[in-house]
Amino acid sequence: MPKRTFWLVTGAAIGAGSSLWAERKVRQAVHQAAARLQPDAIVVEVGRSARQAAGTAGDRVRGAMSSGRDEMQRREEELWAELAAQGVEHPATAAPFATSSSVPAAIPAPPFATAPNPSPGEPVRRTASPRGSRALGRLRRAPAKSASHLGN
Repeated sequence: MPKRTFWLVTGAAIGAGSSLWAERKVRQAVHQAAARLQPDAIVVEVGRSARQAAGTAGDRVRGAMSSGRDEMQRREEELWAELAAQGVEHPATAAPFATSSSVPAAIPAPPFATAPNPSPGEPVRRTASPRGSRALGRLRRAPAKSASHLGN
């Protein structure tokens, strides 16, 4: 009989101890979750994650710009190589003071009327309308209606 009493008391003690331990762990977890869900804690966590995202976004943008610049230079070299195969000389390798025969013809300046912003004090020249200047004189106003059309 003492064996049964011993195991009964031991089982009750282990059961009570494990119940108290489990209750303490659950209370700690609830307390920690409640602390994380407080408005101040949420603001801190959001701020931390935003700073981390901004830092990594900046690194990604810098990396993208760098790889884009490298790809642009590679493509430019490729295009110049294709033009060199056709006989066009790269301006960076051309002589600084080329003879008149190697200088391409100057591109004529666009007509004055196409200048978007003339200098201050400079008259603005307008091109003629397709119908001529008399087309503006042909525009007429519709005659004003009298009040009789209102049914009074």
